Formats: sequence, C-alpha cells, structure tokens
Amino acid sequence: MHHFAGGAEGDTRLARLTPEQIARLRPAPPAPGTVATLGDDDRPLLAALNRDGRLGYPQLAAATGWSESTVRRRLEHLRGTGAIFFDVEVEPALFGYPARFLLWLSVAPAHLAAVGQAMAAHPEVVFAAATTGETNLVATVICHDMAGLYEYVTHRVGPLPGVDRLESAPSLRHVKQVGALLPHQHTG
Repeated sequence: MHHFAGGAEGDTRLARLTPEQIARLRPAPPAPGTVATLGDDDRPLLAALNRDGRLGYPQLAAATGWSESTVRRRLEHLRGTGAIFFDVEVEPALFGYPARFLLWLSVAPAHLAAVGQAMAAHPEVVFAAATTGETNLVATVICHDMAGLYEYVTHRVGPLPGVDRLESAPSLRHVKQVGALLPHQHTG
C-alpha cells in the first residue's frame, strides 16, 4: 500500500552518505506530466535485466536487437520516469549482520505513518511497507543475531506509540529482494 524504506523508495543506509552523494545517485525527477509505459517492445530488455541486472549496453543491445544508443536512451527514459529503478543488494553477513528477519506489525491506523517513518530511519530496517489485513506493516530487518533482534524489538519497536502486536520469523534463505517482473521462460 505504501513503501517507507527499500525498493524504489531507497535504502535507509543512504543516511551514511552526504546529501550531495545521494543526489548524484538519484535520477533527475521526471518532467511534469511525463509518463512511461512499458510495452511489448520492452520485454526483451526487461527479460535481459531480469536475468542479470549488471549487463552493459552491448549485451543489452544484443539481447534486444536494438543499437546501444537506443538501449541507453530507453533505459534513461524508463529510469527517469520511475518506471524502473536499479537497486544494489549486498550480503549483510559480509558486514557482520548474518541474521535476517521478517516482522509483521499490527499498528493502530492513526499511528501507521509515524511508525513506518520511524522504522525506515532505523539502520536495521532494509525494507518497510504498509499493508492491509490483520497486520498492517511489514519489515525486513538485519541484526547480528537473535539477541540483536530481541534488543531491537523490545527497545526500538515496542516503545513506538501505536504498535499493538508484532510477529517475527527468521529468513532462512534469501534469494532475491525484489521479485521478477516477467515469468521465467524455458527455451528449447
């Protein structure tokens, strides 16, 4: 329903960068009234990026049958309008945070925005979004260990006004943060 942290909304770890560094990483905002639509012509481009988001213009040109300049212009347009965004995923364990957990919170609706914004500012939170249903806020957090999760839940999340209930589960295997746009296509 609403993203507070992660995905296209950005990563809370950007707080470690200066405002100038953050500005250099973000695309220019789209001109008012600019709308990008993804069409069937974009399927080869999206499929190639889905397989490997690190592909360069020559590989994307080969995958689409377009020229490199066409690939560059199309990507700049789609990125500039917000139709696509690029995200970097790092393995938290490499930085001493091997424990990843999913949290589901029940928050009083009057406090949902404030709790979501507060959690988005926590360095443990890599994704947070408002949802609907029995729980209305979901978050992914990384910690050093189970004791770190306990400390985070009891001292940082629990005291937030409006938090009525919290459920957690360890994420035992992390494959990819963002789901694929296109279904996997089998060849031959």
